[in-house]
Amino acid sequence: MRPTDVRVADVTVRFRDVPFAAPLVLSSGPIDGLTEATVTVEVDAAGRHASGTGSVLLSHPWAYGSTGHDDAGDGSTGGSRGNRDTVMRSAVAALAQAVLGSAGDPLSIGAALLDALPDLPLPRLAAEVCLGPVDAAVHDAWARAAGRSAFQLYADPYVPDLSAFLGPDFAGRYPVDYLAPRPPARLPVQWVVGANDPLDGLAGARWLKVKLAGADPAHDAARVMAVQAAAGPGCRLALDPNEGYRTVSDVTALLDALPPGLTVDYVEQPLPRSAAVAPPGNGIPVLLDEGLPDPRRLNEVTGWDGVVVKTCRGQTAALLTYCWARQRGRYVVQQDLTHVGAALEHAAAFATRTVRAVPAFECNSLQYAPAGNDELARRRPELVTVVDGTIDVSGCGREGIR
Repeated sequence: MRPTDVRVADVTVRFRDVPFAAPLVLSSGPIDGLTEATVTVEVDAAGRHASGTGSVLLSHPWAYGSTGHDDAGDGSTGGSRGNRDTVMRSAVAALAQAVLGSAGDPLSIGAALLDALPDLPLPRLAAEVCLGPVDAAVHDAWARAAGRSAFQLYADPYVPDLSAFLGPDFAGRYPVDYLAPRPPARLPVQWVVGANDPLDGLAGARWLKVKLAGADPAHDAARVMAVQAAAGPGCRLALDPNEGYRTVSDVTALLDALPPGLTVDYVEQPLPRSAAVAPPGNGIPVLLDEGLPDPRRLNEVTGWDGVVVKTCRGQTAALLTYCWARQRGRYVVQQDLTHVGAALEHAAAFATRTVRAVPAFECNSLQYAPAGNDELARRRPELVTVVDGTIDVSGCGREGIR
């Protein structure tokens, strides 16, 4: 029994539709609106009572991927987009029921929930997204019951050491050992350029993530160069084909076509999540994203230069993946879905507490789903107000996971 252990006494789930102001086009197709899943967990802790919240957009186009790899190698089926949304809603509800009555620290509770994912009738990544709000709510409630920031509590004696999850060479190490000692007051914003987005308005942008169609390396290379030209010489780029390429040679052709003076920090998951090998990056880090396994199996990952950490997969998975990558000296960035509201607060707080190879924070809901942040804009306007390319995160991480 740890001094901050909790028991989950009640769970509620609610959904709302979040329309997009403009489609976000990935290699798997356009996204013009998504369901937001919000989970509230009530916990008891040594006579104290607290509630916590977790939220995520159920991005089935990203979580399922393109038609060519709906099954993600696990035998699960795809189905229509409407059906996928229904399946993901049901999975959130099932995981919320599964956590009811759980007791202990949030990492151990989260690990038990990860064990339940193979039983769900959807691809692994989609199941992780469905787990995300449930897991985040547990971490949030746990920390609020203690009246502390969760990031201060990821230490002895409040959680087990990381060897319980990541292997014996993590004995005596805790997540707090890898967190940033002094959170920044502001984060630079990384804007997204969708595969079909117009390029006007990019002049002066400092950080851009370029979504690539993945059908033609030469076309994608031309698109990258056009984005760089529109933004100007001071812009740093990340390339994200979202599993769009089918062969290593396609990825090589893309990178070979880019001029030497182009500033590309990294490439996210250019091949399908089932790819057995990582493509060479020609000096550019190639990062694992959609293909990330259960964080307790990360030692099986070979060839990739680093990882993309995402809070949409849950606080437990994000934290364990981050700690593993830092210990192994891998290239670490934080990216995410189109976060709105509580999910945006969560992701921003996580970004303030982690040490990453690239400091920019993806915040594309300000572009594609601004209406989803209406309540947040009234409550914490600084998180959705960009000044000189940055947002104010000085209020993040004070209690719970936000």
